[in-house]
Amino acid sequence: KVKSVPEARIIDSVNHIGYIKMTGFQTNTAEELDAAMSKLNRAGMRALIWDVRGNPGGLLNEAVDVLDRFLSDGVIVSTRGRESNQNSIYSAHADANDWKGPLVLLVDGDSASASEIVAGAVRDHHRGTIVGRKTYGKWSVQSIFHVGHGTGLRLTTARFYSPNGNTYGQIGVEPDVLVEAPEEHTSHFRSVGKKDDQDRDNDIDKAVEI
Repeated sequence: KVKSVPEARIIDSVNHIGYIKMTGFQTNTAEELDAAMSKLNRAGMRALIWDVRGNPGGLLNEAVDVLDRFLSDGVIVSTRGRESNQNSIYSAHADANDWKGPLVLLVDGDSASASEIVAGAVRDHHRGTIVGRKTYGKWSVQSIFHVGHGTGLRLTTARFYSPNGNTYGQIGVEPDVLVEAPEEHTSHFRSVGKKDDQDRDNDIDKAVEI
């Protein structure tokens, strides 16, 4: 089974900065996040870098559950479609275990769908600083309609909206701090090391500075 939180560690032991890499939003992503946060909190984390670069998205309900760990109230995301049953509002709930410390979110052009829901909520709630490059721009809910003979038709049936009512389909979410794209597109998959680790990329370096 592929983990959606493959990495969680203290990236800067001097400033007690934690780092979490999240590669998707799957059935157990919220549980994986809880385990990662518990590990980092035990290690003395005071600030967090949350990396969703290259994350294509996944399950809406998991994105909502994950964001609920960082927000105590207010709308997380809403969906609106042509039919009334496609209209939903997802809200945050206060919990003693919510992470209230400083947060930096790393995004890039491959951060899509559920990852962009995260970026939209972080932006609208002023919950943290978004660093990297503009996200992909997929803010639609797609449904598959079976048309017989083992075939299906995929149609856009609704759209996602950020807490402030914005949708970024084909637009993408702009970062608060733009970092130029690295020459190697896959550079953010390098291992994350100590403060002086030369493998640490520009996005992470900028996040540490913040």
